[in-house]
Amino acid sequence: MDHQPRSLPQRLVSVLLSSWGKVLTALLCLKVFAYTRIAYDQMDATSNYNTNLDPSFPSSFNTNNYAANANNKANMPPGLEQFNIPPPDATDIIMQQPIDEIQQRQQQKQQQQQLSQEQTAKDNCQIIYILGVEGAIHHGFTPIIETLAKSQVDPDTGRAYEVTYAPKVLRSALFGLYREKRDMDDPTLIAKVFRELCPLNDGKKHVIIEDSSFPSGAIDDPRSYRIHRQASWMKSTMEQVANDVLAQNHPTNLYKFYELYSKHANIQFILLHRPFLETMASHANDWGEEVVGRSNMIRGFMLILKQFLVYIRQKEVEDRGGDPSSGIRGRNTKKRSLSTIVCADKIMSKNYDSMYETTMARQHIIDYVTEFLDWPSSRCPQCFSKWKESKKDVATVLGEKNLRLMLNDMKELEGIWPPFEVIGNGLPEQQCDL
Repeated sequence: MDHQPRSLPQRLVSVLLSSWGKVLTALLCLKVFAYTRIAYDQMDATSNYNTNLDPSFPSSFNTNNYAANANNKANMPPGLEQFNIPPPDATDIIMQQPIDEIQQRQQQKQQQQQLSQEQTAKDNCQIIYILGVEGAIHHGFTPIIETLAKSQVDPDTGRAYEVTYAPKVLRSALFGLYREKRDMDDPTLIAKVFRELCPLNDGKKHVIIEDSSFPSGAIDDPRSYRIHRQASWMKSTMEQVANDVLAQNHPTNLYKFYELYSKHANIQFILLHRPFLETMASHANDWGEEVVGRSNMIRGFMLILKQFLVYIRQKEVEDRGGDPSSGIRGRNTKKRSLSTIVCADKIMSKNYDSMYETTMARQHIIDYVTEFLDWPSSRCPQCFSKWKESKKDVATVLGEKNLRLMLNDMKELEGIWPPFEVIGNGLPEQQCDL
C-alpha cells in the first residue's frame, strides 16, 4: 500500500503528539511564562522607584504620571525641567497647604461664632441702675419699674422677661457687700455676675434692677461696704464732698461699673429726682444728723452724679456717631439712650386736681420710660398698686429756721440740679422742678 507524503502542518502535529513533542511543548510554555514574569517585575520596580526612595514623596512625583504630564513642562516650577519631573497637579497643591493656615481659618471661625454668641448674650442682658441721692424715694419708684419689667414679653420668642431686683451677686460685686474681698474689676467676679444673672444661650431677656442711693448705709453700718459712709462728709462743703476720693467711690465707682459691665450688658441709668426740700425732709430725723451738714453732703453727691451723667451723655454721643466735644448727637437713632430722668413729684397725686389727671400723667411717664428702655409694651395696670405717697409736711419736719437755711442751699443748686434742663421731647411730666 502506497503512502502519500504528509504536509508540514501534519508533521508538526505528529511531533507534538509524540513523547518528545510533549517535552518540547512544556519547555516552551515555561520559557514564555518566565519572560512574562520578568517583564511584570521590571514594570513594578519602575513604578515604585520614587516611593521606594522616600515614602513621603507626593503622588504627583510618581513616574507613573510622567506620560500624562510629559507635555506640561511649561507649567513646571523653575529648575525641575532638566530632571523630567512632572509638575504637581491641583489636588496636590491643596494637600500641601500649610496646616497652620487651615488651623487659622478654624480659629477665625470659632472667634466669629464666639463674638456672635457674646453679642446675643449682651442683647439679652439689661442692667438698669436707678440713680438718686438718699431721700429721692427709691422705695416708691423702684417697684414701679420692677412691675413694668415683669409685664414684658419678648415678641420674638413669646417668653416673659426674667427680672431680678438687687441681686446679691451684683451687690457684692459693686459694693463689696456679703464679705466680698475681690476688687470690683476682678475678672472672675464679673464673670460670676453674668454667669448667674445672664446665662448664655437660655433664650431669655434678662433685666437686672439696682437702686442703691448716694450715699448709702450708715457711718457705723455693719455691712461690708468697700467704702463706708464717712462722718467727715457732714462737716464739709458740697464742693469738698464732690472732690473727695472716698465719696467718688461710694457706694461704688460708677465709671468703673459702666466701663466694666457695658462690655457684657446693655446698661441704662434712670435718675430719680425729688424736689430738694422734700429730699431733705425725708431723712431729717433718722440718724440725728445736723440738717445743714446733711444738706452739704447730699448736694455734694448731687454734683458727683451730675459729673457722671455728663460723662454718660458724652458716651451716648460717641455711640451714636456724633462728636462729644461739639455736643452733636449723631444720626444713629438705633442706639439706645443711656440715661434719662424721672421727676418723682410728677407721679404724686397731691400735685394734680383729679384722679384722671394723675392717671394720665403717670401713664405718660410709663410710656416714656418704656420707650427709653426699648421694651415692647407700656401696658401695666398694676404698676402703681404698691405706690404710697409721703404725707410729711416739709415745713413741719424741717422747722422754720432749717427751712430758711435749706432755701438758701437750694438757690446754690440753680443751674446745677437737676442735671437735665429739657428731656423727653418736652413732655411736661419729664420737666423737673428744683
